[in-house]
Amino acid sequence: MLLSQLEKNPYFIPVVVTTLTFFVLLFLRTLLRTYWKRWNNKNPHPFSPAALKVTRVPSVYWCLAIALHLGMELCDLPKAQSRRIDQLIHITLVLSVFNVISQIAVMASKAFLIRTNGLLLGLIRGAILVVGLLISMSILGISIAPILTALGVGGVAVALAVKDTLENLFAGLYLLSEGALRVGDLIRLDSGQEGIILDIGWRTTKIKTGQNNTLLIPNSKLSQSLVTNFNLPEQKIGVTIPVPVGIGADLEKVEQVLLQVVKKCTEEVAGVLNSPEASIVFMGLQSDGNLLFNLNCFIQNFKHQTAALSELRKRIFKSLIDNHIPLPELEK
Repeated sequence: MLLSQLEKNPYFIPVVVTTLTFFVLLFLRTLLRTYWKRWNNKNPHPFSPAALKVTRVPSVYWCLAIALHLGMELCDLPKAQSRRIDQLIHITLVLSVFNVISQIAVMASKAFLIRTNGLLLGLIRGAILVVGLLISMSILGISIAPILTALGVGGVAVALAVKDTLENLFAGLYLLSEGALRVGDLIRLDSGQEGIILDIGWRTTKIKTGQNNTLLIPNSKLSQSLVTNFNLPEQKIGVTIPVPVGIGADLEKVEQVLLQVVKKCTEEVAGVLNSPEASIVFMGLQSDGNLLFNLNCFIQNFKHQTAALSELRKRIFKSLIDNHIPLPELEK
């Protein structure tokens, strides 16, 4: 009796179809995610667990949206009302899908690109979300052309109001496109401040200084500064150590001693490289009456420079004394 009454209800079949479709889709979703997890266990990648986490809740909404859409096709609702509900379902689905795509794109950029930053990731996500928004507007039947025209007229006023922000934004884009500064690079500004780039954002660039502090520099200021990048074109750096000796020193012996010191340091001191090979340049007699040699060698990177140079100088001084090479005389 109750079943026959329900069958006469015009919404009974759409509700049943929607419910069954929803549970079938949930079952297929569970199978797909289980297979994905097993595949990831055999082929581990840090990107897969993050993508699974991002799609866990939205995928339930997608199943529900598809089921509701199918149920709406079977409902005998007024055409205008049915159209509005259908548009709402489509817009919700589109925005949800593009939101997930934007998050996955950001995670993929972090996983596959060598270096990323906040500005680049923000541009990637923003571009994808804008596409989703434009598709949603087209579903509602909203023409995009008048909106673009209004934005063009109002854009002038907005640009004047946020002039500094836009200046920093475009400066950040310029720094990214040029490729001269990247996250992780060790730089020194013309003001003398130096540190490692933590992030290039929409407005500022974050730099971690040697004192373990964070320095915030507006992108526009950074793009106009003289910047030394110790990571480009490569991390290893050439250094020159002046070695003065007394006027009576044996020139060949001094060269041999210095080369022996460098060779031993390449084996025992972190950061001192054996390639390119070290070289000794005799600079001749100096105004103070002493002889000067320049020891040229390469250090692995700027991080090792201070400690490596200190150890080299100590060993050079000790070797000069051990080999009875006269030390420079001080001017009276």
